[in-house]
Amino acid sequence: MNNKTRLCIFSYQSCNSAKIILRTIFVIILSVGISMFTGCGKQDTILEPNPRPVTALELRELNPVKPLQLTGSVMSWKEQDISFEVSGRVEWIVEMGTNLEGRWEEDGKVHIPGDVMARIDKRHNQIRLKAALAEQERAQAEYVRKKQAWDKKAISEVDFIRATADRDSSEAQFEQADYDLDRCTLHAPFPGEVSEVFIEAGGYVQVGKPVAHLVMMDPIKVDISVSAQTAENLKLRDHVRLYLPGDENPVIGRVYEKSTVADPETRTFRVSIITRNLQNIGALTPGDPLLKYPRITDYMYLQRMKAGPDDSPFFVEENRALHRDGDNYYVWGDPDHKPDDDIDSERPLITLRKYTVTPGDHRINLQGLYLMRELEDIGKLTPGTLIAMDVPDNFRDGEQVLVARREWLLRPGQLVRVLLGKTAPEPGLYLPMNAIKPIDDKMGEVFVAIEGKAKKVKVKILSNVGELFRIEALDPGDTDLVTTGSQIITDHIHFLQHDESIRVIKIAELKP
Repeated sequence: MNNKTRLCIFSYQSCNSAKIILRTIFVIILSVGISMFTGCGKQDTILEPNPRPVTALELRELNPVKPLQLTGSVMSWKEQDISFEVSGRVEWIVEMGTNLEGRWEEDGKVHIPGDVMARIDKRHNQIRLKAALAEQERAQAEYVRKKQAWDKKAISEVDFIRATADRDSSEAQFEQADYDLDRCTLHAPFPGEVSEVFIEAGGYVQVGKPVAHLVMMDPIKVDISVSAQTAENLKLRDHVRLYLPGDENPVIGRVYEKSTVADPETRTFRVSIITRNLQNIGALTPGDPLLKYPRITDYMYLQRMKAGPDDSPFFVEENRALHRDGDNYYVWGDPDHKPDDDIDSERPLITLRKYTVTPGDHRINLQGLYLMRELEDIGKLTPGTLIAMDVPDNFRDGEQVLVARREWLLRPGQLVRVLLGKTAPEPGLYLPMNAIKPIDDKMGEVFVAIEGKAKKVKVKILSNVGELFRIEALDPGDTDLVTTGSQIITDHIHFLQHDESIRVIKIAELKP
């Protein structure tokens, strides 16, 4: 094969190779174009936005009072150990739990006598007063005689000065003896309840030794511990609401004082609240129909003076249970109640009957609290019968009487709930601020999740309690959208659009 022939063959092969390459490139370009064309057709479905994942909060009505309440500790406004100013043997002392009216004495003048807490035997001080009076009269007579002699220049100035000093000293001793005699009766220095009694009747008491502990119950205070910011916001005389256990009706108190220095351990400040302390009769609330009945506070059961001996006489409390009608004596008894029978605590009514009795001469003084008198004849009474004490004078046979004592609503050591602020927050639909897209101070927008869509609803912002805001639909027609059970979207609200597709991935719980 010559060179020319080879060249022609090479040229032909090269041309065929070029054609093949061009054809291949065309096919590839065509395939890519077709792919791109068909791919664009599918992209309309693939690029459609997926539903936005969101968190929602189920709307429910809240009463924000309880979460905002603090715990306060009831404290006595004033309490004090009470003691005698004189020594002596105690002949009577008040019973623990007794409520007393305080004595008001100023500049030697008694404005309110007050109740007696205890008495000591006066005889020693009466003898002292009698002796002091005799000494005063002697010294006064001696002074008069010396004064007459002095006026006549019959005695020296020294003798006259001694007589004057003797008279003044005797007068002072008399005044002291008179004062000590008066102090044999111990009056309550302020109104309160006797919380403790340290000595019994018959015991000997020294000057200044406590005989009882008196606690002022009205007014009373409640202490709370608050942060520095809360303490700063509270002003003296600000209103505070106090909630007693089991009662949703608050008692109003006022801020009385705030501590200057924080507690070094808790870094909180003590705030004291003062309030009036009310009393209920037993467990009855004011207005209870049972309060219309006459009332007694104490009773005992008919028993013998000595346990065991059958020949021992029965006895009753002479001053509080034994009554007299002319020459006849009687007691009020309830034959339906014996020592093992409890009085109904919810309806503490008993029916009293009048029983004629014959008292004897024998008496027993039980520590000055009860003066017991024997009964020679108990008439129609049976042993163990309930004997009522302090029955009203106008009580009639067969009537019912209420058995209940007065009880303080607040007692020292008790824990109560405290709500700060002038007005109590209203129950309603509350949302945190991150769930509300604000428009202004009184209006905003929320997004409600409904069937996979975010529905934008305008709402009114009514009030707030801390970080929670009470809302309601602005348009009455949207009330069904903003109601209990509605799912309010809490995230992405600044980017959400009305009717945007959403998918609720979590329903959070509102924790006020």
